[in-house]
Amino acid sequence: MTSARRLVCFDVDSTLLAVESLDFALAEKLGPDARAKLDAITNAGMGGQMSLKASLAARLDLARLTRMDAARIAVALQSRITPGMSELVSSLRAKGDVVAAVSGGFHDLLRLALRDLGIPQALSQTNRFTWDGDMVSGFDAANPLSDNGGKAVVLRDLARTAGATETVMVGDGITDLEAFEAGAAQRFIGFGGVIRRNAVAARAPEYAANVSDLSALLAN
Repeated sequence: MTSARRLVCFDVDSTLLAVESLDFALAEKLGPDARAKLDAITNAGMGGQMSLKASLAARLDLARLTRMDAARIAVALQSRITPGMSELVSSLRAKGDVVAAVSGGFHDLLRLALRDLGIPQALSQTNRFTWDGDMVSGFDAANPLSDNGGKAVVLRDLARTAGATETVMVGDGITDLEAFEAGAAQRFIGFGGVIRRNAVAARAPEYAANVSDLSALLAN
């Protein structure tokens, strides 16, 4: 990997993607009442009212995915990239920035969309399912990204590998903000183009309501 002045690291769910990938994967398996519970769990985790690890466990407990489900959802998520993000990522790379993705989402669901965005696997850090045969049995709880504070650990490693002199974290959720507040990034831009999380917007030093605003902030 070549050195670069700046590392721009994006969250994936509700930032690079216009959906929460795990919720998208689970929703079709659930009835209306369970889908409402799923949304509440996700919002509690992203808003800071529930730990990320507890949120992941609670969501996976609602419905079990199969390998076939994961493969099918990975294809479907290729068409759920947030409008304008592909162009923004390409323009940042063209300027010489290193573009990475750090997500509490899962590799098996996100791999194709991240490939389409041109973000290589070495720069795409995600959670991993654990499997019991063809069924998801849980997640790798040792992965830093499975809990609050983990993005800071991963972000520091990425910045060190990239030789970055500046790191910018972009995302919608509390775990993205936490990485900045832990000192793993010099800038944090909250992103509300998919969903506005008030707890994040209130604390973010910079905030983009849409991709156009985000592009303007990243031009600096």
